[in-house]
Amino acid sequence: MRGRKIGRIEGANPFARGRDKVRSCYFVVLKHVVVAQDLAQTILDHDPEAEVIVGRRPEDLGPTCHPRVAFVGLSPEKALAHPAIRELLHEGTRLVLLGEEAEEAGEGADWWILSRPFTSDAVLALLERAAEERRDQKAD
Repeated sequence: MRGRKIGRIEGANPFARGRDKVRSCYFVVLKHVVVAQDLAQTILDHDPEAEVIVGRRPEDLGPTCHPRVAFVGLSPEKALAHPAIRELLHEGTRLVLLGEEAEEAGEGADWWILSRPFTSDAVLALLERAAEERRDQKAD
């Protein structure tokens, strides 16, 4: 089963800042559908032009989306051992982990943590942090 597209809404992207009009893609992988939908809607509120793919497994991401950020409900060990997640990291996707095991492990070089219960402000702060990281990488 491929992930389900949650949003592809036309509108201005407040984070484009001189970029070519490239549609951002985000990937949400969580077992809890309601939490995944809430996270996807928060992303769309932040980036209305975005495409948000929601899946229940990392391999649910289709080949047309190269996500800027992937929100994944796995422990760091399980995430880094998963071939689909390793491929996303190789492609430059910023990995954000959710869940008790991820929170206990804390942030690492390859992932950030979104602590539960998360707020829209916490999600937006991570999205802005990822955008800043991307801008810094392009400046180098």
